[in-house]
Amino acid sequence: MELTIEERHLYQALAELAYAITLADNEVSDTEIEMFKVAIQDMGEGQEIALAHLERINKQPNHARDLHASYAIAIKLIDENKKSLNRVLIRKFVYVLEKVASVMGVSEAERKIIDTFENDVLSIHAKKKSEMHQLSPEQANLYSTIGQLAYVIAKADNVLTKEEKDTFRKVVKEKLGEFDWLAEERFKVIDDMMILDVAHTYEHAIYLIKKNIKGLTAEVIQKFQFVMEEVAKVSGISKEESKWIDKFKSDVFEIYHHKTN
Repeated sequence: MELTIEERHLYQALAELAYAITLADNEVSDTEIEMFKVAIQDMGEGQEIALAHLERINKQPNHARDLHASYAIAIKLIDENKKSLNRVLIRKFVYVLEKVASVMGVSEAERKIIDTFENDVLSIHAKKKSEMHQLSPEQANLYSTIGQLAYVIAKADNVLTKEEKDTFRKVVKEKLGEFDWLAEERFKVIDDMMILDVAHTYEHAIYLIKKNIKGLTAEVIQKFQFVMEEVAKVSGISKEESKWIDKFKSDVFEIYHHKTN
């Protein structure tokens, strides 16, 4: 799934910190740059963003060249873009930093900042979660499940297009507002894991709806349907997509009927 603006900033923050841990106190040689590239090759889509940021800050003579100043910059970037921060991304960042430290041969003292980073970023993630106080836990879980059902529709024909992803982001923003990240995070995690079993993904979503039935309302159901139908319309609603939408309408009505009776 294409990176959001917030995710791009998060990868820039990672590059900032990795740069500080390994390179900030020294003149950067071509050999070190190549070693750095090897260290961050597991960043996937974020690799090019990190390298571009590295080259940009390395060319700035006034850029902070001490570990603590760069660390503060990185944490500030993460806090400002915590909307797209999730535990999967945090684990990935810590792994990359550990690899950078290993490949570049940094000191034990510099390695300790990685533990500090993990604790600080987990705290930022916890703060993000606490800002959900306007939603009940059940509502938050249902909003997240919207992303899972949208993925079912997008993958129903075994093809997940950029247009479907863009439409998904647009409609969850329209329907969920400031809580759109709940659906986006679930969608992206499933996509990143390359889960191909659409039927299992759907049944798990129905299980989650039943588990969080306390937060299920007619309005939430309407949001589910709207997102699923808008994603399906991107390439024209196929028979397979129509099958899952109809099945969802039947299943969710039965769940809601039991709640109200």
